[in-house]
Amino acid sequence: MVLQVLGSSSNGNCYLFKARHETLILEMGLPFAEVKKALSWQINGIVGCVVSHQHNDHAKYIGEALACGIKVLALPEVFNSQPLRDRVFCREVQPHHGYIVGGFKVYTFDVAHDVPCLGFVLEHAEMGRTLFVTDTMMLRYRFPRINHIMLECNYCDKVLEESIAEGETPPIMRERLLRTHMELQTCKGILLANDLAEVNEVVLLHLSSRHSDERLFKAEVEAACGKPTHIAAAGLKLNFDQMPY
Repeated sequence: MVLQVLGSSSNGNCYLFKARHETLILEMGLPFAEVKKALSWQINGIVGCVVSHQHNDHAKYIGEALACGIKVLALPEVFNSQPLRDRVFCREVQPHHGYIVGGFKVYTFDVAHDVPCLGFVLEHAEMGRTLFVTDTMMLRYRFPRINHIMLECNYCDKVLEESIAEGETPPIMRERLLRTHMELQTCKGILLANDLAEVNEVVLLHLSSRHSDERLFKAEVEAACGKPTHIAAAGLKLNFDQMPY
């Protein structure tokens, strides 16, 4: 299994889980042409697309995936937010349910954002279990037997306060971030609250271009949880086998 990051920012989010004979798309915030390029235009192995919530940096291009016959799993609000011609390949999902997408099992749960939003546990025979959480201020659940963690680490309070003091960020932005996105210390707390014994690596998602520090985030998370830590950025490819070594 290979994780390939096509985008992980406010400019667009999209991740590919590439098994030997099938691919799952997670988030569709980039043009579907980017997915085609990443797969060398061989899209017949795509088994589906899973979307966390309705904001355009996660869902803007679901119509392009649907037009290519790709099944999209998402909350009803996601489909309602887009001008779709039809809903033949739309599958509405709910929190705290499980779904089968090709050889992938997708388990959903709710997270705290300013619109309805889901986190996921993705399971596959080649990969084991991956926890995916983005666009949330916190996480109230703990998860056993996780092999890979993909977790938002959007901003750092210190960097945010410096940006506000320098006049680069409006003070009102702080209130929105507190309610909708995950801060570095919260991210570390969530990791330490879960059993990391079987975790191979941590991938930090959706870093703010203005209020984050890649080197600081990587160093602090690695020191806190003792696991190899990567920053999700376009072009990143990781071995996501259940036993990578």
